[in-house]
Amino acid sequence: MKQTETITPKPRIVWVDLLRLTALLMVIAAHCVDIYNVTPGMDASASRWGAIIGSFMRPSVPLFAMMTGLLLLPVRQPAEAFYRKRIPRVLIPALLWSVLYCITPWLTGILGGGPQVVSTFFPMEQAPSQTFADAMRSVAAIPFTFNGYTTHIWYIYMLIGLYLFMPFMSSWVEKDDRTMTRTFIILWGCSLLLPYLQHVISPYIFGECAWNSFGTFYNFAGFTGYLLLGYLLSRGNTLSTGKVLLLALLLLGSGYAITYTGFRTMSAQYTYEQHPEYLEMFWQFCSPNVVIMAIAIFIAIQRVNIRSERAQSILAHITRCSFGTYLMHYMFIGPTILLLAPLSLPTPLHVLCAVIIVFTVCWAVTGAIYRIFPRAARYIVG
Repeated sequence: MKQTETITPKPRIVWVDLLRLTALLMVIAAHCVDIYNVTPGMDASASRWGAIIGSFMRPSVPLFAMMTGLLLLPVRQPAEAFYRKRIPRVLIPALLWSVLYCITPWLTGILGGGPQVVSTFFPMEQAPSQTFADAMRSVAAIPFTFNGYTTHIWYIYMLIGLYLFMPFMSSWVEKDDRTMTRTFIILWGCSLLLPYLQHVISPYIFGECAWNSFGTFYNFAGFTGYLLLGYLLSRGNTLSTGKVLLLALLLLGSGYAITYTGFRTMSAQYTYEQHPEYLEMFWQFCSPNVVIMAIAIFIAIQRVNIRSERAQSILAHITRCSFGTYLMHYMFIGPTILLLAPLSLPTPLHVLCAVIIVFTVCWAVTGAIYRIFPRAARYIVG
């Protein structure tokens, strides 16, 4: 009889729950300010606040990738078992919510809303359509790509790619070869410079061209570096808490200065409709400035010691509901912004209130789904 390897679950790490909550709130905030950053003719003050807030939120997705590496590396089970456990749990809910997002514009048309309503719900969609045929075309494309209605679902495609790679990566991570690990991180660091070099030197560098997208650093680029970074940083360091916080402050400040200044410089020259790649250049998740911001937040929260059992319980529940909250939050941002608009709040307060409302509603809805449909919840909210 074939023996099945017993996998001992890792104990709950409370500061990781706090880090997850932080990253989740940052994602929601980033999407709340989308309208200020991609809408032509937006008020100058609102655009400035959109850049200020949006630039600070860029480490959100990298933090999720770092937590994935922290919690799952090295993979100590056969690849088949790992895939069977991990991929369906994110894939099935993502497909369900993608369909819902894709048919929402059509539903708004049936309910009497015009294209402006769709634009409020989905500011990243440049050509909103409320026809049933276009909705079905969007649904049919879900297995292959996302669109302006499912902007945040891009992360699921990327996450599944990380899951596919992790068993292979684990074979050398488990060896704890510091030279190999250091070499990978250095080469990954080089790949982070590619967007800037492509802008300054040429769109095609290091062997890339119209018939080849796989340049010198291709195999070291992307979010795999964040997996390894999260795994390495989770081991902690010997610095005192005061020195760690000072280091985190310096990293966060310098990274933010580059991110904000770069974005504002580009947004003064280009529009999102014409050159989205230029506006996103300093906001790219895999860029040096965002990496050092993510490291800063990671090492700072790593030193937080939460002793309250009540707080630990709340954070554990938020963690359980985090994937469902991520999947559905984009649906509630538009209505929340519309709801708050008559109050004429200052932009920072408007965004803060929207983040709190969206997070609270999504957390409550996800929790309710777990309570009402305990068996089906994993297929709905992960």
